Amino acid sequence: MTDNPLVATPQETSPGAWSGVWIAEDIEQLRQSIESGSWVDAAIAGVAAGLDALALAVDPLGSLLQYGVAWLIEHVEPLRQVLDWLAGDPGQISAHAQTWRNVAGALRDSAENLARQVRMDVAEWVGSAGDAYRTWTGDLEKAIDGLARSADVMAVATVCSGELIAGVRMLVRDAIATLVSRLAVYAAEIAGTLGAATPVVAGQAVAMISAWASKIARWVRALLNSLRRFSSLISRLSKLIEELKKRLMRLRTARGGGRGDLTKPSRKPDPNAKPRGERTDAHPTKKRDRAKRRENESADTLARHGYDVEQNPPPLPNGKEPDYKIEGRYFDCYAPSSKNLDNIRDEISNKVKEGQTDRIVLNLDDCPRSPEEIKDVLQRKPINGLKEILVVKDGKVIPFYPFTS
Repeated sequence: MTDNPLVATPQETSPGAWSGVWIAEDIEQLRQSIESGSWVDAAIAGVAAGLDALALAVDPLGSLLQYGVAWLIEHVEPLRQVLDWLAGDPGQISAHAQTWRNVAGALRDSAENLARQVRMDVAEWVGSAGDAYRTWTGDLEKAIDGLARSADVMAVATVCSGELIAGVRMLVRDAIATLVSRLAVYAAEIAGTLGAATPVVAGQAVAMISAWASKIARWVRALLNSLRRFSSLISRLSKLIEELKKRLMRLRTARGGGRGDLTKPSRKPDPNAKPRGERTDAHPTKKRDRAKRRENESADTLARHGYDVEQNPPPLPNGKEPDYKIEGRYFDCYAPSSKNLDNIRDEISNKVKEGQTDRIVLNLDDCPRSPEEIKDVLQRKPINGLKEILVVKDGKVIPFYPFTS
């Protein structure tokens, strides 16, 4: 390739500070869209004004009285009503914007404190548990920072929308002022002719009022169109905030322990190991005892994999009687037979809500649904308070929940 000074060479583009970082890039793009004013109708582009214009007390029609043409006020009164409709409280708007900035600052401080604390606390924590915890706190930090960015966008949105309305109000105010100055000229013509020119002047005045009213109506329609587009941007931001809230809920449900919070076996695997405690009485073939059989089978499988399992341990302080105590933690067994994923999710949720357990042994040996399908429904509909699920399937014990991804 020859060196030609006229040929531009491709420039490397560096990704933005938030490029590729989860939802934050979408939030940043929304901020840029709002600040750019791309949502503003072309008819009023560039008319934004300071918020003080919303509260400026003006009565541009009052001077018509001194000109002796009060009869024109009824034609111009609708324009004053538009001016009043566009009025607002700049102090309140500024306060709302500052409140959002304060929220953003507090959230950002929380994210930074979390990151700093994690660096100090787990610097020497090695292994999978430490990695899982760092991953969990990293996701939490991103989610909190995403909410901070969202609050920043709300502050920008509050100011931008207020300034656009203020700009349109100034257009209307100036239009009415111009109109009144022309009407004053017409009033002078009427006075100079001792009223003889009234019919002609009246026709001209009404025509001019109609022309200005039409122009003001276009501005107001443009404002409404702009606010509709603006509303769609805010709706998109709302959806992103909801997604952040869901992610935070999933992280909270995982209790911040990541996979490091899962119950681990204290013994070596032993094919001859048995659970402690009282065995659950279950008929070997009757359908009604299927769940009890799975309960016993799960206890056997867990024991063989090195878990210290006590069946039918003493009741909880609330009187509930979970099926197991595994490594000192209470678990309840659930062997779903339903194909309905929502039903499976609700059964687990009810155990948690009713205080039966916050840790589940999920026996899927003959479940019509796969672990992946159950994971999907639990990710879409997190269960508040659920701490852990161990899956028993095909003679294996699978640490299942909290999820790592």
